[in-house]
Amino acid sequence: MKETLMLLSAQIEERRKIIQEDLSAGKAKDFGGYQHACGEVRGYLMVQSFISELLRTNKEQDEDFESSPTDSVVSK
Repeated sequence: MKETLMLLSAQIEERRKIIQEDLSAGKAKDFGGYQHACGEVRGYLMVQSFISELLRTNKEQDEDFESSPTDSVVSK
């Protein structure tokens, strides 16, 4: 799952950069096109945030799984 999320994240980042470059080059034909591109970039940023959260949660769950129940008893 981690590899899939990392690949998806890289693809999203690549697409977001392309749109931002197009916007900075003035390729939006009208204000509606500009709004659409900005919305697309915002959506990509939100998805990146969701993916980061999933990866963080997955890492924490893996760490919890790797520790044994006696670890918490011994450390107290």
